[in-house]
Amino acid sequence: MIKKADILLTIGLILIGLTMTWYFATGKTEAAALKVTVDSQVYGTYTLDEDRNITVKQNGHTNKITISNGRVSMAFSDCHGQDCVMSHPIDNTGEQIVCLPNKVVLEIEGGESGYDTISR
Repeated sequence: MIKKADILLTIGLILIGLTMTWYFATGKTEAAALKVTVDSQVYGTYTLDEDRNITVKQNGHTNKITISNGRVSMAFSDCHGQDCVMSHPIDNTGEQIVCLPNKVVLEIEGGESGYDTISR
């Protein structure tokens, strides 16, 4: 037989679980900068506070990077796969977008990461 106290306890535990899930899901770290690396050499470091478009031209290849509202995305690449262009924008410390054919790596750095790893 289910008692009133059992129902209240169940509802309370569900509310605590939902609150903790919301807290951990929205607790991301503010990142400081975008580091662009081309062929293992640092091409440039850019703040995420300022919206801008960056064009990377090297070895006959072109990549266009967009920083908008603190988020970074690969807007254009002349590589065949287009995986880098289709990847989601990044804004957390440690996240990366990689264009393997053109050897371009976009990495968010700075700030403090609250996570050991990020898995999707």
